[in-house]
Formats: sequence, C-alpha cells, structure tokens
Amino acid sequence: MKILFRTLLLGTYNLLFPVFLLVSLPGYLIKMKRRGGFGTGLLERFGIYRKPAAQEPQGGLYIHAVSVGEAFIALKFIREWNKTHDEPVILATSTATGHEVVRKAAIPNVRPLYAPLDLPGLSGRCLDRFKPRAVALIEAELWPNFAEACHRRGIPLLMLNARLSPRSEGRYAAIRPVTALLFSRLDALAAQNGTDARRFAHIGINPFIIHETGSIKFDVLGDAPTAPRDEFRMLLNYLRQDKPVVLAASTHAGEEALIAKAIRTAGAFPLIVPRHAERRAEVVQDLTAAGFSPILRTAGELPDEVPQNACYVADTTGELRDWTALADVVVIGKSFLASGGQNPVEAIAARIPVITGPDMTNFADLVRLLESHAGICRCMQDQLPLHISRLLEHSESTARQVENAFNALKVHSGATRRSVQLVDSFYRRSTGQA
Repeated sequence: MKILFRTLLLGTYNLLFPVFLLVSLPGYLIKMKRRGGFGTGLLERFGIYRKPAAQEPQGGLYIHAVSVGEAFIALKFIREWNKTHDEPVILATSTATGHEVVRKAAIPNVRPLYAPLDLPGLSGRCLDRFKPRAVALIEAELWPNFAEACHRRGIPLLMLNARLSPRSEGRYAAIRPVTALLFSRLDALAAQNGTDARRFAHIGINPFIIHETGSIKFDVLGDAPTAPRDEFRMLLNYLRQDKPVVLAASTHAGEEALIAKAIRTAGAFPLIVPRHAERRAEVVQDLTAAGFSPILRTAGELPDEVPQNACYVADTTGELRDWTALADVVVIGKSFLASGGQNPVEAIAARIPVITGPDMTNFADLVRLLESHAGICRCMQDQLPLHISRLLEHSESTARQVENAFNALKVHSGATRRSVQLVDSFYRRSTGQA
C-alpha cells in the first residue's frame, strides 16, 4: 500500500510540476537575466553541461543550497569539512546570486553547480555525472524526484541546519501522510534546536533520524568575522566625514529611505545594503526623493567633494559581512515595511549592536532568545531615530547589549563541527570506512 501511495503521489507530482514550470519559466528566466545568470552555466538546470562527465570531479560530497543565505551556510560547512577531507565537493544552487557567491568564494576543491530542475531523469543524470558518496541539503529543501534518485542509487541523503516555522508546521501537518512519505527518504535530519526537532517529529518525520545539532548560521564562535577590508574602511572614512556609520542591512522596498532618514536624524552616516542589488535604480530614486545624494558602489569613482546629504549604497552581492564589520550600529531590513525580517547574526558575530523593526517572524525563535537576554533592540519605525541615537551615545548600555547577544548564541557554538560529524558518519558508511 505504501509503495502504491508513493507511486501515485510521485506520478501526480510529475504531471503537475511541468505545468507549473512552463507557467513560471518566463518569469524565472527574466529574473536570472536581471541577476546576471546568463552565461554562467544556467543550462545545467536543464541537464546540459559544458564538458564531458569524465572531466568532472566524482566520488565526493554533494551539497544543495538554494540561494545566497544557504550558500553562505554551505560554504561555512565546507570550510570545516575540508579540515578532515580532501575529496571534491559539488555545491549546487538554484539562483544566479547563490551561484555567484559560491564562485567568488573560490574554494579549490568546490565545483559550483546549478541544481537540476526536479523533472524526471534530470536528478539521476546529475547524480550519475558526479557520483557523490553522500548528499547534504541545506535547510528544508527536499525535492521528490531528487530524493527518489538518491534512494535508488543508495546515496545517503541528509538535511542540515533544518528549521520549521509554526506556519510551515501547520501546513505540513495538514498533509501529514504526504509529508511523512516525502521525508522518509531522508537518512538524517539535523535540526537547529529542540523546538524545530519537535516540529519535524510532529509532521511525521521519524524521530530516530532527527539530531539536534544547533544552527550553522548561528555558530558565531566558530565563524569569527575577518578583519574589514582596508579598501572599505578607507572609502567609509572619506564619506562619513567623522560621523558614526549606521548600516541598513538587507533592506526591502521603501526601507532604504525610511531607515536613512532615521539615521540622518540621529546624526550618523547612512550605509545601505539592499537585499536585492538589482533594485538599485528604485533605491536611488527613493533616496533622492527623500533628499539624499546616493553614491553607488557599482558606480566606481567617488565624488571629489562629499555632498552634505550623502549616503552610500553597496549595490553588490556577497559583501554584507565586510560592511557590517565597519558599522557602529546595524538596522535589520525586511522588518519595518516588509514581513519576516533578515538574519542579524553576522552583526552579532562582529559585536555590533542590532536594531530591528517589529516584524521578525522568520527568525522568531532567534529573536525570542536574544530578547530574553536583552541582546537586541526592536522598535516601531517612528522610534527608530531615538534608538539609533541611544545606541550611539550610551556606550555602557550598548556594550552590554552586544555582549548579551553574543553570549545568547553560545548555545549554537560547535554546530558546524557537529553537522560535519553527522555527515561524515554516513559518508564513511557509504565507502565502507565506518
């Protein structure tokens, strides 16, 4: 009965997914063109590769990461993995921005790859090409055909850094038999915390395969920020005119002008890093309308004289960590005029005080942890100038918030190493080394 149910579900999925793909493909291709995906190997998503399979790295670890955030988690995992392994790593992403992050990291044994679309035959073609000993999925990204292809080939399939929001838990629980069947192809699931572990068990995942490892993303002690680039420091020193720098991180539509005005009111210099660099024209228009003279990083040259209401827009991908290390305060985007919030951990790791807006739904567990330790400031948009000023002026209370936040995340210390050990146990088993 279980085999019949699986066959029916997979057959239904394979009838419906191509229809969805045909409808969404034009928009996807437009987005990829806008984000610079053309000419970077995008045809790999359709099973078309540039060189023969015999010239590809084989017999290593395959990691699937969707976009930029997951790619950074994967790269962090790989750096720890490489301390004990010298086999090749295939790092597959679904987006052009994620692919660019992997390519720029330039880790010698890593092959950047566009993940195959989950159409019948493409996943198997990809796995046969690289012949991985194990597959690791970053966060809750599990595709039916890909999971089946791994199962048929006896390749261990693990999910790392997995988290499940209450909303997603409700959706999965409503179709528990389907969810349980899909996730049954996993050999192991590494949950970020006990709450996530319980949520995954509730939606039908075998509790015996669930491991509580902590969050790789929140493993700040194992990922100390590097020293800021001298180029960035010199650039900001020129632009800031002795003012403190406040970073608006991963902003969404309308937030650039909102946060920049609050920063100006607080007497600081606005440094803006939009979540999507391709929005640069919209960002410039909004900031100009708000009375600013925006200077784009992609414009290259700096003005001979800094305008009175200058602000700097880092309209690039993969540089947020470098800018964060140079800020005096970080304001988290997608939390004021959009919903869900963005990840504040990079700022906490760099020991920079953090302010968020009221909506941090996507990081609810993290924010609760930080708030319980008085390690983060949340406010409404009209209160933002006041809180920026407070963090810039009250050094003792600011330092206390910074240390509280850092200490609150110690629970995740070692998560990267524990995740590597979990994957390695299956990796060795598949090669007879266990």
